[in-house]
Amino acid sequence: MNYPERLYRLDIEGNRIEPDAEILGLWKWVERFQNEYARQNHSPLTIIEYGYDLAGLVMYLRQKNISDFQNVDALILRDFLDYLRLSQDLAPKTMNRHLSTFRSFFRFLWEQRVVTQNPAAGIRYARLTKTTGGHTYLMQSEAKQLLQSTEDNTRFAQRDLAMIALMLFCGLRVSEVAGLNRNDIRWTEQLLIVRGKGNKIRELPMNEYVLKLLNDYLKVRPQPNYKRKRQPSENPMEHARKQLDEKSGSQDDALFISSHLRRISTRGIRDVVDKAMEKVVLDDPTKRITPHKLRHTFATLLYLNGADINVLKDLLGHADLSSTQIYAAVDQQRKQQAMHRHPLLPEHQQEGRKEP
Repeated sequence: MNYPERLYRLDIEGNRIEPDAEILGLWKWVERFQNEYARQNHSPLTIIEYGYDLAGLVMYLRQKNISDFQNVDALILRDFLDYLRLSQDLAPKTMNRHLSTFRSFFRFLWEQRVVTQNPAAGIRYARLTKTTGGHTYLMQSEAKQLLQSTEDNTRFAQRDLAMIALMLFCGLRVSEVAGLNRNDIRWTEQLLIVRGKGNKIRELPMNEYVLKLLNDYLKVRPQPNYKRKRQPSENPMEHARKQLDEKSGSQDDALFISSHLRRISTRGIRDVVDKAMEKVVLDDPTKRITPHKLRHTFATLLYLNGADINVLKDLLGHADLSSTQIYAAVDQQRKQQAMHRHPLLPEHQQEGRKEP
């Protein structure tokens, strides 16, 4: 049976070690939890994300020699959350998603009488402030660096450049990029058909630059080949992936193909962006850039260059204008920063300089 990659360890020679009995003993409850959520018609993407989060927890418990969820208390969960935050530099919003996963999972275990209490219930969610809410974006010079970072001769360079360009020039969500099919590009009309949240479809105009990048990529796009991949097992994560594939279209139709010669996943796109960002010199080194921040960059740069807020709402596929208003707040912040840099302020006066 196939298991998530996180459940496999490597020996000193780099060979994969199959999950041992302790790992599988914990993982069986994760699969039962996923099956229950699938029965309740939860989103396949949610089921997959829960699997990734809980696979990390399972491996952490294995390292701590804990083989029974009954022995997991709030202190152990807090330690694991701290480990995630420090090792992966996770934002508060992402940390809260992990905590939400753990609360739901241990509530399920409590209902199944596997544990006598929910150790995640007493852990507070991280506080989200305006500085952690999502106004982070790339400056124009930084975005140009990102586009240049993929201009090399690696196997998937043209694919990676096309994906990043769609997020920077069209504001696509990472799930929307992964779900694109080849026939979603309307070359004559210079339009892109995008399936957004709630399966809502919107048409986005594309410029010549992005169309050229897509055309260049399609010339070298590899042909999907399922025979090279192991046959999918019946575990919940594989079933959820199959559901997502069926929703997006066949593998043959997929626009962007992974190194495994199948439709690229959202996690694969995140890895591409993370790798490309390593080559970008940021004005603020503490700034954390994810694929969703590229969507913020698209909207922010357009708004600061005169785009109407209602036009942005339609381009981003927002259901409500209030979701788009954050970009107006960024504009206000820039105005405030400009006022605080006024050259007549005492702190900006050069020492010893005489007034004319």
